[in-house]
Amino acid sequence: MDRTRNAVLNFAINFFVGYVLGRVLRDRDTGVRAGVVLGALGAVASWRLAERFEVDAVEPTAEPIEIEIEDS
Repeated sequence: MDRTRNAVLNFAINFFVGYVLGRVLRDRDTGVRAGVVLGALGAVASWRLAERFEVDAVEPTAEPIEIEIEDS
């Protein structure tokens, strides 16, 4: 999943969680505000952390170990 799609998905999930919590605790306006805040925080966090978790970004720290097996 690319960076933008991941941020949008995280926004949607966090918006839904914030909306439900705000709606349960108070009213619709509170749910929308809480959803937007949590969604924005989740989207920004996923955007910033996307580079750290990419598979291609990990470089090996040592050379591979070679083991010789002798046939007897």
